[in-house]
Amino acid sequence: MSDSIGGREASAAPRSSANPDMLDDLNPAQRQAVENTEGPVLVIAGAGSGKTRVLTYRIAHLIRHHDVFPWHILAVTFTNKAAGEMRERMDQLVGSDSGEAWIGTFHSVCARILRYEASAFGLDSNFTIYDEDDRRSAMRRVLAELDISDEDLDARRALASISRAKNAMIDCALFAEQASENPHDMIVARVYKAYEAALRSNHAFDFDDLIVEPVRQFRRCPEVLDKYRQRFRYILVDEYQDTNRPQYLLTRLLAEEHHNLCCVGDDDQSIYSFRGADIRNILEFERDYPEAKVIRLEQNYRSTGRILAVANAVISNNRGRKGKKLWTAAGEGAPIELAECADDRAEARHVVSTVTKLCREEGLTLGDAAVLYRTNAQSRCLEEELQRGALPYTIIGGIRFYERREIKDLVAYLRILVNPADDVSLLRVINVPKRGIGGTTVDRLKAYAVDTSSSLTETLARVAEVPGLAARARGKLREFAELISTLTSIAQEPELDLADLAKKVLEGTGYLDALATPGSIEEMTRRENVGQLVARMEEFDESKEEPTLSAFLEEVALMTSADEQGESTESLALMTLHMAKGLEFPLVFITGLEEHLLPTSRAIEESQTSPESLEEERRLFYVGITRARRHLVLAWSRWRYMFGSLQETRPSRFLGEVPRELVEEREIAAAGDLGMRAASRRAQRFSTPAPAKVVRKPAPEGVHYEWDESETASHIDEIPLDDGNDLMSVGRWVLHPSWGRGRIVDREGSGSDMKLSISFGGRLKKVLAAYAHLEPA
Repeated sequence: MSDSIGGREASAAPRSSANPDMLDDLNPAQRQAVENTEGPVLVIAGAGSGKTRVLTYRIAHLIRHHDVFPWHILAVTFTNKAAGEMRERMDQLVGSDSGEAWIGTFHSVCARILRYEASAFGLDSNFTIYDEDDRRSAMRRVLAELDISDEDLDARRALASISRAKNAMIDCALFAEQASENPHDMIVARVYKAYEAALRSNHAFDFDDLIVEPVRQFRRCPEVLDKYRQRFRYILVDEYQDTNRPQYLLTRLLAEEHHNLCCVGDDDQSIYSFRGADIRNILEFERDYPEAKVIRLEQNYRSTGRILAVANAVISNNRGRKGKKLWTAAGEGAPIELAECADDRAEARHVVSTVTKLCREEGLTLGDAAVLYRTNAQSRCLEEELQRGALPYTIIGGIRFYERREIKDLVAYLRILVNPADDVSLLRVINVPKRGIGGTTVDRLKAYAVDTSSSLTETLARVAEVPGLAARARGKLREFAELISTLTSIAQEPELDLADLAKKVLEGTGYLDALATPGSIEEMTRRENVGQLVARMEEFDESKEEPTLSAFLEEVALMTSADEQGESTESLALMTLHMAKGLEFPLVFITGLEEHLLPTSRAIEESQTSPESLEEERRLFYVGITRARRHLVLAWSRWRYMFGSLQETRPSRFLGEVPRELVEEREIAAAGDLGMRAASRRAQRFSTPAPAKVVRKPAPEGVHYEWDESETASHIDEIPLDDGNDLMSVGRWVLHPSWGRGRIVDREGSGSDMKLSISFGGRLKKVLAAYAHLEPA
């Protein structure tokens, strides 16, 4: 293994048949970023400015024109998809010469280092990588063993606190020191220590550990760090604005000797602070590296001039930024549409009608369009209207393939074969499919494992010693132990490929036969998913020189949602603004542009003391704008269902930063005049077909305001009746489906915007007439 890490030399640099004039493909700023190879370089790469091209051409330039050997190059990014694209472009530019360069995600590179250096670091090289579901399972077990209730600390909050600590490089011992007398922190400190002990016992790392552990080990083992410094003499980091503290420290440690560090990123697209990303890493690059060159890529190859002008105008309001101005050689393009919608239903209908119109008039497909929103809850109206219009759609960021139950089950079996100490995986499948091992039996097995400081696999081998087990339960545990032992032996057969091993596991466990009711859609879907996993293992067998089970499981564990996003030309994409980063579409809608949605209530509140949260919300809006190539529609609604009720809203402050000369403003009315008479309301309600697939419990109707305790029934009786027979006249008595009989005391507005103040039993409620479903009393 040492030859693959440090000190390899050769008498001549590798040569390639790549185009010697490849730099002619670059614009002046891109070329400058490629040719400045020595010393620290920060490339501020605006959206759509060709940063992937810069990264790959820079690597090719190092190999072809600077006699740099590929094994001296490390390039890291954040998704396997991005790393794969980089590798593919490299192969096109320099052929097989690039093969020994390390190109991968932070997590995959660090996992590789940990496995290579397991002996030096005192680790088991067959460690398991826990995803979010595995972490939750491990944490629930820890909390149960410590007898900590959900009221005191649940698994989600515990894991969030521990993740924040790890991303701040605070281990469990330091956390305990800092906990002081704070009761909550003292509980977290106990849990953190027990959680880390559980991971070590299971020979497992979570995602945070994959970065934190190499940093700690490099500091502890300077001779190992020096080996990697000699290996990685040229380091490139993609999406530098998304790095957290451990990633920042890792990069600094590796680059400390040769200083040939090129970081590419865009501070205006830093939107992941909730994951620990620290925008200061990119903003303070010159402080860390005073000799650094800073190069700005401002020419955009994606969007029209008007779209870029809107993006520039909005983001210029942020103070914490490096500064740049995107431009394009393409034309101004179509005006941006700013749609003021009566309500969220009108907004959704406008999306459907606009998509249909542009597909018909401009030859776009549904796959050319995306609808972006701040939170997943906003998709409800959109989904219902798309179903009414029979338009296919895909929600990006739903349940990932590798998170599906049947896939997690099969992967858990495979993990046990590699790492018998993985208790989380064993507990997942000990009674899957059902084999008569109940909860009480499992609890006694776990208790004995804790008492004897053993793994569950070790305890199964000594099941006769476990107290309190019935003879039948003991027999079932022995059968399971024999099954795992048999499968482990099969997994060690040198000629058996991975796909055949998976089939042996499925056959030995009887898993497929127990999936669901035979012939049901659920059973067919799950069988298909399992078949997809086996097919993926076949591909892995064929594509890798050494297709080990451990390597396959590592690849599965490191898959992200971005890696699983397939390209579709047949359906409209719905996704949050966070999920849209890195994507682009000819037509983009950004919906829900209202105060308390974008920006969120939390960001507005925090802006009283610090501008950072509000600035990140503005960056999120900027990211959404710069996803659009040709058409951009910005939409907000005057009324929206939120938190179970219909609420009046205000347009986002960010819309006030959009130059009005760049937009065409449209007012989108509600579907009809819904609130003027009970008969017309009923006709509207029953003439609208129910969604074909989505069945949702309706939210409570009406707008909730605080009760006005000063209003009394005696006051109501004194209110004069307006002239006319209008049901909505002040003074009339009405019936509300939830609140009963009440009297209208005030009215403002008209048509679909009419608001009524109604006193119910001496208490005042304010509603939107169009949605109140009032009847004459």
